[in-house]
Amino acid sequence: MSNSPFQKLKNVLLYIIFAVCFIFLTSSFIIEDVYSAAEHLTMDAAGISEVYAISIGMPATTLNTAQDEEESDDQTAEIETDDGDTIVINEYVLGDTSSEILEYQQILYNLGFMTVSPSSQLTEEVQTAIKTYQAMKGLDQTGELDRSTIISLLAEEVKFERGDTSQVLKTYQEILVAQNYLDAAEANGNFGESTETAVLAFQKANGLEETGKIDSKTMDALDALR
Repeated sequence: MSNSPFQKLKNVLLYIIFAVCFIFLTSSFIIEDVYSAAEHLTMDAAGISEVYAISIGMPATTLNTAQDEEESDDQTAEIETDDGDTIVINEYVLGDTSSEILEYQQILYNLGFMTVSPSSQLTEEVQTAIKTYQAMKGLDQTGELDRSTIISLLAEEVKFERGDTSQVLKTYQEILVAQNYLDAAEANGNFGESTETAVLAFQKANGLEETGKIDSKTMDALDALR
């Protein structure tokens, strides 16, 4: 027995209603997942890609590979010094150990921000010195050796010359005393004529530019003798 026109129309309407309900239900689950994910994501490239991934049913991790690589690259940077040398900057946080950390601590020490001898580890005491330096330079006080802090430290022109007075200067005078360039009584933290003469003699003996000042290269040579 064939269906009447009324029955056929009824079947078509039921099919349409069923299809609409099915589409509504499946899309509502996707929208719910998107809204749920959006509550925990920021509107950066990674967050947007995760929401998009959920909406099309793809694993979010497949879309984050490029973003992860960019974040990894952000941990390093290169700068060029006035001498034309290229320096790769690596950032360091509390607990990290590196020979570069020792160099940065040496600068902080020479600037008077540290009282203990520099080491290759970023300790809590060093972190405090970094925060003090960052505050004086108008940098974010993170206590970490981030890029802006490292660039600022590398730009420091640390040197001691005639007329200067510093406790750090005394440590370099003591090295000059140990190397028989200066009398022990002159290791008093005051950069006088005798210290200048001793520095000139030390620079000449080590093939350094004879400035009579304890500049960065002279400091490096003296530090090697600690």
